[in-house]
Amino acid sequence: MKKENDESNGKNYFSGILTSLLVGLSAGFILGVLFAPKPGIETRKEIKEKSEEFIKKTRDELDRATGKTKEYIDKGKVKIAEMKSRGEEFAKESRGKISSVSRNVSSSAKKAGDKIKKAVKKGKKKAKKVEEDLS
Repeated sequence: MKKENDESNGKNYFSGILTSLLVGLSAGFILGVLFAPKPGIETRKEIKEKSEEFIKKTRDELDRATGKTKEYIDKGKVKIAEMKSRGEEFAKESRGKISSVSRNVSSSAKKAGDKIKKAVKKGKKKAKKVEEDLS
């Protein structure tokens, strides 16, 4: 749960920075154009240049964000693969231990069964002898 909160805070933080950057760039650009004492042709040229610069910066930021996202995805895939591997190892070890315990219990049960049969057989012999002695 904590990890999910950390990840969502990181996303909110990044989107806040990106939004602030875009708003700041736009406001600066608009104010710069409005207060510049230049003729129309120069202003239009500057607007075009600033727009291209703004688009380039936006693309660069988007590429950077995309790269970070891919990086997080790759890290996530590695972690999932590690967890899967650990789970498979745990399951394999557990099956081995269960088989070993099962064999031990089976062997012990067989030995106990053999002892019980011998005790019953011995008891029957003694009971028969007692019966014969009483007869």
